[in-house]
This record gives sequence, C-alpha cells and structure tokens, in this order.
Amino acid sequence: MSEKYQNVTVEKLCYSYTETPFVHDLSFGFKAGELFNVVGPNGAGKTTLLYLLGGIIKPQSGQILLDGVPLSSFKRQALAKIMTIIPAESNIAFDFTVYDIVSMGRYPYHSPLASLTNDDHEIIREVIAQIGLTKYEEKVFNQLSSGERQRVLIARALAQKTPILLMDEPTVHLDIHYQLDIYRLAQSLAHDKNLSIFMISHNLNYTSMYSDRIMLMHGGRIVKIGTPDEIFQPKLLSDVYGTALSVYPHPKTGKPTIWPD
Repeated sequence: MSEKYQNVTVEKLCYSYTETPFVHDLSFGFKAGELFNVVGPNGAGKTTLLYLLGGIIKPQSGQILLDGVPLSSFKRQALAKIMTIIPAESNIAFDFTVYDIVSMGRYPYHSPLASLTNDDHEIIREVIAQIGLTKYEEKVFNQLSSGERQRVLIARALAQKTPILLMDEPTVHLDIHYQLDIYRLAQSLAHDKNLSIFMISHNLNYTSMYSDRIMLMHGGRIVKIGTPDEIFQPKLLSDVYGTALSVYPHPKTGKPTIWPD
C-alpha cells in the first residue's frame, strides 16, 4: 500500500446538476489515521461530495488535493491504487463467489487479461481472514445476508490496498449487530492500519461513538466540523434536522447520544 496521497484537502468545491448549485464552496480536509464522518439530512449533498472525492464526477470549480497533488491529474487506474469507494449496497448480476468479488480488488494492478499472481491470492486470503469471511469464501455473494455482503465489499476494498477509503452509508439496511461491526471495523482501519476513512452516515449515535471528527452538512454547505462533543449540540442539530433533539452523555463512554424530544 502506498504511504503517499493519504491526506485529502478540499478547496472551495462547487458542483451543480442543474443551473442551481448543489454543493457550495466546500473547504475541509481529512488525513491518515482518522475516521472522518459526514452527517446531515437527506439532500445535504453528502453522496455528491463522495462522488466528487472519488473522481466519478468533476467539480464546476474548486479542487481536491491528495497530499498537495490535484485529483484531476491522476489517471483512472492510478487513482484506483489510491482510493476506493465502498457503496451502500451492490447488485451483482452474476453468481460470483465471495472469493471472486474480493479478487476484483486486485484488478487495478494488472492489465485486463492478466491472471492473478500468487502474491495477489495471498493478499485476497489475508483480507478474507481479516474481515472474518473465510468460511464464506466459496459461497455465492448474492445468497449472503445484507451484512455479510457489506463485509465482502469492504474486503474487496482492502484487497485493493488503497490508503483512502470512501464509505457511502455502509450500514444502510443492516441490523444492529452488523451496524456495530462496520463502525468498529472502520475505526480499526483508521487507527490500527493508518488509513484515511471518509464515511457518510445517518446514524448519529454510532457516529458519535466511533468518529474522530464529524462534518455536519445542510443544503449543500458545511455547517460545522469538529469532534462529536462539538457537533452534537441540541440547538445545532435541531436547527439542521428540523426537529427537536436532545443530547445526553452516554452512561459508560460519556459520548453524546441523541434522542428526539
């Protein structure tokens, strides 16, 4: 895995789908070893921002820098060795096994018709074991539960060996057990593997428990960036989400927990 291009800086980023701007003048950054979570109501611009960071769409103005190098200067295959997008869910048309799906993470390192090497297979097996999927590796991806499929998508991203992971609502549709698994894994990847983790989330309480910093968005703009204690303030949240919310310290961790009034 490259140790370069782990630190992301966004400068005055703007994008619109129509004549009306959708995200406005966004400036922020996140870095290696950090779980950086983005929250906000539907339509805040969170997923559009993720697509901009991943190079899927191009900004109308402003720029994204990877360790000072413009994102726009990287070719697609080079960028695939730097960052990976983990979608909220994935529809696979064919009956690929878990091993097949995870092995797709090695494709950026080879020409289209090249075979995987012994080193590739070793990386794939290590990642499958790391994510706790060894007993599933020969199972068909489409026959797994939502939580199991999400772990496979994360394993595929880890097999890609990129220093930056962009996670688009990775716990959507998952039950509480798998939600906790994903948040704990994301935190571990940031803190223990020194990855840069950018995550979009709707679960404010899990975001509070596991994030290093949080960016609150509304109407395509940044409202505030800070620690969970700085972001999860009752009036601020109530104003952004348009409903009365209260914040209490968690009885064990002291982290802010959010409840409707």
